[in-house]
This record gives sequence, structure tokens and C-alpha cells, in this order.
Amino acid sequence: MRLFGLFMSVSLCCSIAASDSGAVFLEGESVRVPRPDTLEIAAWRALDDRLTEVATGAWAQDDEKVDLATLPVGWYRIEFLDASSTIIGFTTAAVLAPLAEMPPPDSPVAVDVAMSWVPERNPEVWDVCARLAKMAGVTMARDRLRWQEIQPERDAPLLSDTRYDQTANLQREHGLRLLQVFHDSPPWAWANDKGRGRIPTDLRDTYCFCRDIAAHFEGRVQAWQPWNEGNVRNFGGHTMDELCSHQKAAYLGFHADNPKATICWAPMAGVHTESHYNAIIANAALPYFDVFTFHSYDWCHSYPELRTWAIKAAQGKSIWVTECDRGITADPDSPVGDLTHEMERLKAEFITQSIVSSLATGVSRHFHFILPQYMEQNNTVQFGLLRHDNTPRMGYVTLATAGRFLAGAKYLGRAGDTAQPDVYVFAFRARPDGVARDVLVAWTEAPVDWPERGRAVADFALDADVQPVGVWDYMGRPLETALPRRLTSAPVFIVLPKGTAQALALQTLPPVAPAPVEPAAPVVLQLYAPDMPLREHSHNWSYKYDRTMNSGENEITIAAYHFGEGTATGVFKLAALPSGWHCEPDMWEATLEPMQRHDQTLRLHIPEGGISEDAGAWLHFEGDFGAAGKPRLAFRVMAEKK
Repeated sequence: MRLFGLFMSVSLCCSIAASDSGAVFLEGESVRVPRPDTLEIAAWRALDDRLTEVATGAWAQDDEKVDLATLPVGWYRIEFLDASSTIIGFTTAAVLAPLAEMPPPDSPVAVDVAMSWVPERNPEVWDVCARLAKMAGVTMARDRLRWQEIQPERDAPLLSDTRYDQTANLQREHGLRLLQVFHDSPPWAWANDKGRGRIPTDLRDTYCFCRDIAAHFEGRVQAWQPWNEGNVRNFGGHTMDELCSHQKAAYLGFHADNPKATICWAPMAGVHTESHYNAIIANAALPYFDVFTFHSYDWCHSYPELRTWAIKAAQGKSIWVTECDRGITADPDSPVGDLTHEMERLKAEFITQSIVSSLATGVSRHFHFILPQYMEQNNTVQFGLLRHDNTPRMGYVTLATAGRFLAGAKYLGRAGDTAQPDVYVFAFRARPDGVARDVLVAWTEAPVDWPERGRAVADFALDADVQPVGVWDYMGRPLETALPRRLTSAPVFIVLPKGTAQALALQTLPPVAPAPVEPAAPVVLQLYAPDMPLREHSHNWSYKYDRTMNSGENEITIAAYHFGEGTATGVFKLAALPSGWHCEPDMWEATLEPMQRHDQTLRLHIPEGGISEDAGAWLHFEGDFGAAGKPRLAFRVMAEKK
């Protein structure tokens, strides 16, 4: 969820009704659309995405469905007319090419389904969502769960047969792999009311919950994120050291009984900065995630620049973008959050551009946000690929086209003339229609906002003589076999024989050597400070919180946890302290039994002016526990505002 994620449950409340999913068909099937119950219909007509009329017919009162016969691959708007030929309503439908084979499990095109957040327990609705995701060539979906609903009391066994069990079972039945995330804690895990909406105060609660849910959902949930956008107020407004300590406890818990699970870095909102990166490195968090994940709601032309620090933070590990889109204002005249036709077309183009541009930054899996209808900012900004009644928007078709042509895709590089920066030609090795091919995805677009998009046109030529197997547009419709001579903002998929792209002068990504990673230490450090004031920073879509202190005498508590086996004995020390500061003690010993927590109170003396107003002051602690590792903790302190 984005910055307005707290509206999720409200916005989805009326967004999905139980209806059949016959609005999406496979090529060759007869397109039959249900009749709206409340309309006095005399006739109907079907238009494609270019508003070209493709079918018409009269309406008999005993007709239950409009039969459009077979239609080519694409998206369609079916308008209902009264006796005076006035439009009195419409619905939508889509025709997809059947997949020759399901894409491989590591296929990069994924989607956020938000299935278990549909308020009513309705297996028909859940089945629609899962089926539409699978039809789009998606092999992994992202969902959510609430801790409180699964474990309402501390130390109680997890509840079974919850909606999360039911939706996980359903997605497994449809062959979908599942990435699951939680981002709230139950009241019993709060130290006080300030803990509402935040990670648990005691990291043993985090460890035990993650251990238990990983075992409970083994075989049904393949990957986990231990929090969502924790650096913004809507999801707790945490400091980086809090997120790092929580990540460590969660990772050790997830892997305790389910070592095969993929554990992701808890994704943050906004643009990653050098400050975020420094905190992750200083806290030695790298061993505690298998995949680095983040969220992106930026224009795709800015991905390379804005993702620099996120990619560095991954330190050579796999990278997933687990929410990505660009919100668009809904038609103010639509009572159900539909887009104007022009905005819907631009959004559909952007979805292809976003997926492809994302993979071109080194991302190995891209989750589009979001499948069901979902609105933010007082229900004015639309994100959903589906309409309020589960019928498809154009964007659903373009997602499915990407899922088809980028099945199992691996990025090869960018082709084209560097003198044309607004021309994008990206090369992949993939399996479109079940055959190993090279695939080029090409378009042109200026770095502009929605109202100015969709106008770019550019000449197109490659620097090598290549003969395509075929060319398809962003809706999956076949075009002429020859290379297009001009590009527009609507992407095209150019399928080449395998190995052909090697003849092109490709600009490849610089190799990233994986950083040396020590084993995850079972001893975890935490700055235990549930009542310490925090200071919020936001600048250019980057968000973070820091601890605050005043000059003079301060007390802090450093908590140490042992999440391993056997007795762990070692020493902690203050590794770095700002000039002029004093800390007592600056070294202490600890002996920890499994699941034990040891609290050490420290007295800090901060001189007047000892905290830089802009940069703050960093404190670094580290331990040495021999075979149990060398835990580290680093946090930044800012001066309290007066």
C-alpha cells in the first residue's frame, strides 16, 4: 500500500461484487456479457480501445446476455443504448491469447491481489481474482494478513481456517505462488498506546509470530515480508534501527521452522536515500533478508536515478519491486471510480512501460499495484486493474500481454540510439508462447505528467539487420511482421529468434558482485525506547524518522535477545560515539539462554551543541559472541526541536 494505505479496507468495501468472471475470455471463445438488471435496453454496441465499433445488435427483452460472438485479442467497451440510441450504461470485456504454457515460477511479471482484504468472505470473489491473475501469466501474487486476526492472544496457538488460510489455499489451487506481508501488531504486543500500528515492543513477539506463521503456511506461502512501509506514519513511523532490529528477529523466526521460505526486506515507502542505505549497512542487516524489496510510484523514466540507493542496499541480492504504479485521477463524473477513456489508455501504456523499465534497472520481479479496484485520496485516485464489478480495465490486458511475452524474462540490455533519450528499446531473453526467444519492447515517451503523455512519435531503426518472428502491440494484437518504422507511446513487443539480440549494440547493466555475507547472528540488539520522541523527515518523496535527545544527561536501554540454541556468552561494547559525548558503561558482558532478553541501561552525556542540526549524531554498538556471531546496532539521534 502507498502512503494512504489505511484507506484500503474502506476503499475495497464496495469495489468487488460477486459476479462471474466471464468478462475475460480466451481467443476463440464466444464473448457473452451479462445484461444489467436495471436498464431498459433497446440495443448495444461494442467498441475497441480505439473506440472503433466492432459489433452491434438489438436487444431482446428475454436475452440474459449480449452475444458478441468471437472477437480478436484486445479490450472492449460494450455500451447499452435506449430506444433513442442514448448511452444508458456500459461494461467492459477482454479477450486474451491462451498461454501455450504457464510461465516459469521465477517469471518477473507479478501482481498485488489484496485478495484476503476483500471485506466479505466470498469464495466466488476470491476465485475470480486468482483466476484472472493466472490468466494474465502471473505466477506470484502478493497478499496481506492481520496479525490480530490470526493470534488474538499472546502465546495462543494460531487460529486455523481463517480467511487467510482460505485465500492461500485457493491461490495454491490456481498455481499461484504467494508473497505475504503483515504490517500491524495486536494490542497485547504494545508497551503502551504509542505502540498502536507499530512493530512489537518486545522482539520475542515478532520472532514467535514469524516462526509460527511460516510453519502454519508452509507450502502455501513461499515468501514473506515482515512489515510494509514502516518508514511512514501510516504504518508506524519507525526509525531505521527499529526496522533493522525487527527485520532480524523476523528473519530468524521465519527460518526457524521453515528454512526454505524466501524472506524479503520489509519494503519502505518513497525514494531510498543514502541515509537509508547507511543505516542498513551500519546495522549489518544484509544477512537477514534473501531478497531486497521496495516500492515505487515514480515515473518510469526516473527509475534508474531514483533507485540507485535501493539497488546498492541489495548488495548483489535479488531485487523485487513489490508495489509499483502511478496513480491517476478518476473521472469526477463517474460514481464508481472509472477513468476517462483517454486516461485509461495512457494508464494502460504506462503499465507496460513501468514493468519493462523496472526490469531494466536490475529488478527480477515486478508486482503491479493492484488487481482489484482500489482508490486513494478520498476516492479520487484510481489504481485498480479491475473495475468496481470485476470487469477489466485496459491495464489488465496490458499486464496480461507483458505476462505472456515476458514469461521467464531475463534482461539483456538497452538497444537504440543514445541520441534519442526518449526512445526506449529494451531486450530480454524470454519464453513468449512457450518458445525461447529474444524479445524487444519499444516505445517513445517524453518525461511528462499524465495530461501531456501519449503524444510522442519517433523514427525507429536498429543497428543490425534482424528479422522478427512477429510483432505485437501492447494489447497483444499481432501487427505486421516487419519492424515498425515509427514508435509511439504505445509499446510494441518485437519477438526475435533466440540469440538475435546479441547482434545489437546493447547497453548492459554493470555487474554487481554480491557482497560478502556473514551468517545471520542469532543474538539481536535493539534500542529499547518505546517512549523516546521521534522526529519526522520528508523531502522529495523520501521519508524517515529519527530518535531525538537533548544535551545533558540521557538514559537509554539496549536490549539483547538470543534467538538461537544453547547458551550464548559474549561482550557488548560501544564501537563509535560522537566527539565530546560520554557513555557509561561503554562495555558490558552478557550470558543469554535461548529466548532470553537482557536489558542494559546506559547513561549518555551529550554536550551542548553535540548534535548536528542537519546530520544528527550516530551511535554504534557491537557484540562478540563467538560462534553466535557479532551483532551490531546503529542509530541516529537528532536534536529535539525547541
